[in-house]
Parts: sequence; structure tokens; C-alpha cells
Amino acid sequence: MPTGQVLKGQYSGVYRSDKGKIKGLLLQAGEAKFTVKLPKYLRPMLVRELAPGDFVQVWAYPEDDRWRAINVLPLPQCEAEMLRQQWGDLAPVPKPAQTSQKRMCIEVCTKGKCYKQGARQVHSALQEAVDRDPALAHVAIRETGCMKACKQGPNLRLPNGRMLHRVNPAEALAQLDAKR
Repeated sequence: MPTGQVLKGQYSGVYRSDKGKIKGLLLQAGEAKFTVKLPKYLRPMLVRELAPGDFVQVWAYPEDDRWRAINVLPLPQCEAEMLRQQWGDLAPVPKPAQTSQKRMCIEVCTKGKCYKQGARQVHSALQEAVDRDPALAHVAIRETGCMKACKQGPNLRLPNGRMLHRVNPAEALAQLDAKR
């Protein structure tokens, strides 16, 4: 394994594959920008624990045109403040915290029969709407396995646990509008 190093900087967004799946994070360290691929077990942390503008340290090693992470931890407040002062206007301004809205996840079954009945289109429509609208930054769209209602697919599970069956993209977007 190549030797790694610690990258310290500000989390500026997610790095996605061509299919839209979260693969890693974008890190800004002063004027330098890094694309960091995360192992699968670290990817959920991006949605649940990090917000754009958070300062982090990433243990990573270079690999082709990007970095491959081993671990990610938030920077202590004192170090984050030091970096913010050092970089001045180069660091992006963190978005204001949305204290009134807690993070939530909408799950879409993308297995078997649900996939054949249009779950991929439902997931894509939801993900595009979330990516496009900053008011929906607190909503994560996640692909899941079977929800045990295959004959009623495509299936969608809302944050309150309620399941919706035979969902089309328009109905899914209506549910998303209710989460603003």
C-alpha cells in the first residue's frame, strides 16, 4: 500500500459517480482542491454527519487523478479556526445551519421487480430535485434493498416509516415538496 498523508481542509460537497452514486468527498485546502474517494463504510457519514463548510482531516493516499481515503475525522474547533484565518477569503463560506430542519432520508427500493417497474426513474427524479434545490439540503435519497412488497412496486419509504406503493416520479416529487 502506498504511503498516505493527512489532508486538512473544508468539505465542499460530495463526489458522485457517473450514475449519481456517492463515492467520496470534495475537499478544499486553501487554493488546492482534492477529490477523495471513500471506502463504502465511510460514505453514509457524508449525509449524516458532515455539512458543506465543515473542516475535516482525511487520511488518504494518492491514486491516479484523485485520493483514496482511509479515514475522515472532523477537525477540532481550534484547528479549524486557525485554517480559516490562514486561508482567509480562499475558504468557502459555510452555509448557515438549518436548525429548524433535521436531516431525513427517503429510501427507494431499487431491487428486482421494483427496479423493473420504474424505481430507477423515481430515484433519479428525487436525487435530481435534491441536488438542484438548496432548500432540500437536509434530505438524503437512498437506494435500498427489498422492502418485501414486490407486487406493489416501485416502493418508497418516508422518514416517518410510512411506505408508499406503486410510486411514479411525479408522486415521489410531490412527497419531496412536502419535506421542504
